[in-house]
Amino acid sequence: MIINYFKVIMKISVFFLFLSPFSIYAQTDETSSLTPNGKSNDLKRIQISEIDSVNSEGSNISNESHFSPRTYLNLLFDPKLTMRSGAETVISIHNGVSWAKDKLIGIRWFSEDGFWGKTGGIMGRLTKWILIDLPLDYFPVHFTHEYFGHGSRYREMDFDIVDYNFGIPPPYGGGSGSANGRKISRMQSDHEMLALYSGGLEVQSVMNQRLKLRSIVSRKIQYWEAFLYFNAFVGTYSYFHDTHNDLEANKSGWDVAEYLRRINHHAGFSDSDNLQMDVKGLKSRNMISLADPFFWYTVRCFKTYLVDGSDYHNIPMIQIRGIDYLPSLRLGLTPFGPEYHLENFLLINNKAFLINLRIGDQAFHKSWGGLGLSIQNIYENKRLSLDMNLDIWKQPEIEIGGDSITSKGGGVGTAFSFRGHYDFTGSKDSIAAVVELGYKSPGFLEGYVLDSSLVFMFGMGFRN
Repeated sequence: MIINYFKVIMKISVFFLFLSPFSIYAQTDETSSLTPNGKSNDLKRIQISEIDSVNSEGSNISNESHFSPRTYLNLLFDPKLTMRSGAETVISIHNGVSWAKDKLIGIRWFSEDGFWGKTGGIMGRLTKWILIDLPLDYFPVHFTHEYFGHGSRYREMDFDIVDYNFGIPPPYGGGSGSANGRKISRMQSDHEMLALYSGGLEVQSVMNQRLKLRSIVSRKIQYWEAFLYFNAFVGTYSYFHDTHNDLEANKSGWDVAEYLRRINHHAGFSDSDNLQMDVKGLKSRNMISLADPFFWYTVRCFKTYLVDGSDYHNIPMIQIRGIDYLPSLRLGLTPFGPEYHLENFLLINNKAFLINLRIGDQAFHKSWGGLGLSIQNIYENKRLSLDMNLDIWKQPEIEIGGDSITSKGGGVGTAFSFRGHYDFTGSKDSIAAVVELGYKSPGFLEGYVLDSSLVFMFGMGFRN
């Protein structure tokens, strides 16, 4: 996987470096208004340039921010250290470290007027990206995959011991890792094991969905968050792509191969030559994930960062009667088979909506899926803001282990929660207390435990 990851990275870097000489003189007027630390001396001019670079006259693509939205970087805790709290906390820590890194090092160190100034800036940022940015943006995804992905499912099944191994991130090491559970005193169901095998990929989707919501609310994405998203996306896609088409030729412990072996066996298809779903079939289903505009925005960030020397990229959206809208498609893995996600992001005033339509693949079960609604800033005043999550689904019964394996749920299930942020000062860069409360019924929902459970998280948030 790491080899294909580097192939993707190098192709993108070479592509934008090839284009950079052609953009140098086109960039001169814009970069001349930037100070060495990348800040603008002419805010109006830069705003017009950013809008014009994405949005031509009369276009229905909106890229202009109409308000000052409220977003938070949260450090969250819940008793089981689940995927949702873990992914958000990792995003926040990564954001803080990246901000401090750029405050210390910067991304522009001299005037970049003219050919040699621009070339020097590009080479400096490329060197910084390889030696500093890459490992800082790669390791959080790798850590989250193992500890809050597979590890979360191990903790859910009450494993007594879980061993983690984290390799040194590139370019200094291979970046591989593992999570292995030992000593369990209860029975495990096939559905729990399927959730375990796919847990690393699941939490990467949870992380990227959170990054999407953050960028939709603020209408821009910082380059370090874009590269975090890029690493999670490419890592997930590579897991599918790197799985050998001959299922038996894959090494033991390879997530996608183990998932396919278990789900086919559970459905009564144990012969590797006669599977209900094979590797090629799953790979073809995963092609839908390429219809994710956020991934292509992160690819564009290689240019805006390396060539332009900008620390963020605007998020263009389709404007429909005053509503900003952006759809995104992806594939997810569940204990019942693959699930197709149509994520609809909407921005209305300072409220961000995610309507997530989920349709279950019909290979193993018929007529299953779900619908989710998340609203950021459903209510806010100077000190208090509220978010809401609501999900409803129709699924087969979920098998839960214990002293014996029992089937729970089945049919219609639901989950809901409310999250509150209370600002202590009400200022722009304030610190807030965060609490989320809710309930989930038995069934599979990304980022949640399989059994019925109280949703409870608390922590602190930093408004940004």
